[in-house]
Amino acid sequence: MRTNEFRSLFGRVTDADVMHTVAAATTRRRGTRSRVDWASWINGAVLAGLTLSGLVSPYGVANWYKALAVGFVGIASAVLGSAALITFFSERQEQREQGPRRKPAPILREVRDTTVSAWIAACLLAWPLARLWSGNAIGLVWTLEEAGGGPLIFVQTFAAVLVLDAWLYWKHRLLHTRLLFPFHRQHHSFRDPSSLAGFAVGPVEGLLTFWPIVILALPEAIHYAPLYFSLSVGFVLLNLYLHCGVAVRAFEAVLPRFLLNTSVYHNRHHANAEVNYAEAFTIWDHLCRTREEDLRRAKPADAESPATPYGSR
Repeated sequence: MRTNEFRSLFGRVTDADVMHTVAAATTRRRGTRSRVDWASWINGAVLAGLTLSGLVSPYGVANWYKALAVGFVGIASAVLGSAALITFFSERQEQREQGPRRKPAPILREVRDTTVSAWIAACLLAWPLARLWSGNAIGLVWTLEEAGGGPLIFVQTFAAVLVLDAWLYWKHRLLHTRLLFPFHRQHHSFRDPSSLAGFAVGPVEGLLTFWPIVILALPEAIHYAPLYFSLSVGFVLLNLYLHCGVAVRAFEAVLPRFLLNTSVYHNRHHANAEVNYAEAFTIWDHLCRTREEDLRRAKPADAESPATPYGSR
């Protein structure tokens, strides 16, 4: 492959590219003939592959699919229930980050895509859950002694959070390249999202986001359960807040002090897909200068083009 072609494939998509890609995908959904959508085929293959992987489970096929069903109901009900509650209140606020909606939020599509994402997570959770139900040890432990003591837990958790946050940032950056953006376009079809779109991603992106769940199936990978579940719930709630479309003054004042993402900060990424790639912490946005204010400093004032809210389209 030529150098210019390589740079083109892995070049960053612009906000105009995002709007064009999303519009083209919408046209295909409406039945217009077009070339084969290879990303949709790969997404379908990943969804099918993860669902059928239980057929080779060493913990019993029936046991694995039972774990899948239980995991899916638990994840989907918790995420969609929490998102629906937050959406109920946030959609009734007068001041939204992208202004009043001129069109209703695409709630049904948000719910559909989040449900698929919950299925992907459940397919991954089925492995440690089926292993546990078959009488084998997994990585979750419930006492400090089993986990190696408080200091070790702190060091391991701190390091793991930093590593996973780096993964989330760079995964997101790669999904904003011309080659991989087709796997991320579903999420950006929600220009002004609600919390119901917080996890509305395709199967490939879902796999890239939730794959660490499988690590729980390894008994050597010790996780202190109370802390693991607390962080997991915290990540889910943070992500729902990031997509609610409104600002809670207390959160916006406190979260940045810990370099955590906020609703205002992430909403700018949906309004302008060229900035603010952080998913949990904003550390890498600061280091790589990919914040919106960094872009403004790098571009002359006359080159800037404000993003148009979803509701005005």
